[in-house]
Amino acid sequence: MINQQRIKLVFIIFCFFQIFYIFYIRSGFNLDTFQNPFAKSSGITYALKPNVIEIKNIIEKNKLKNFNLSNNLSKDKYLYQRSIEFNYPIRINKSSKFIFINIEEKHPNSCKIIEIGNFTKLIEC
Repeated sequence: MINQQRIKLVFIIFCFFQIFYIFYIRSGFNLDTFQNPFAKSSGITYALKPNVIEIKNIIEKNKLKNFNLSNNLSKDKYLYQRSIEFNYPIRINKSSKFIFINIEEKHPNSCKIIEIGNFTKLIEC
């Protein structure tokens, strides 16, 4: 017969590995966010798409008061909503002369390119 202590030990080890698996792998837990939860940029890269983060960085770098997204960028509802939320209190203004366009989009000849990022371009019209 197998010793009951060994069965209990195997069961406890198995439960520990299950908890470890659920906590670290299945839940998407990130130790970096847990170690520094109140930092300004804590968890941003895990919660937002890189193009939304890039738009925020360009806005801060150029000290914009308002901005607009091109029609192609506005079609992506996730990008549009996150751009509004993440850049608050700087707001989207449909009549703004500063427009973010997709990197592949052609800009009108009357517009001047202010900055080119990896995913978006900022133009002034």
